[in-house]
Amino acid sequence: MTQSAIEKLKPTKRAHTVADAVSRFCRQKKFAPQKTYGDVFAAKVTELAGDIVELDMTEKVLVALKRGKVISGRRLVFLLGQHQRELRG
Repeated sequence: MTQSAIEKLKPTKRAHTVADAVSRFCRQKKFAPQKTYGDVFAAKVTELAGDIVELDMTEKVLVALKRGKVISGRRLVFLLGQHQRELRG
């Protein structure tokens, strides 16, 4: 077999990102993060301080999963770090 024929037979590997896994979990479990008073308070405090902090949907879902005790704090930190590295490329 030639090299090109061997490459065609190999399955393509696709790296699963944290965002992919979180979105798949939300679809399967019909999970949606709820906005809490703490979220509103934190947003207002950061606004008054002049900071701009925006979480994307993946980060919001991960925080909601931690609040719901679905994942541990250690897992939350790991997944958030991995997600940030994936976004930076």
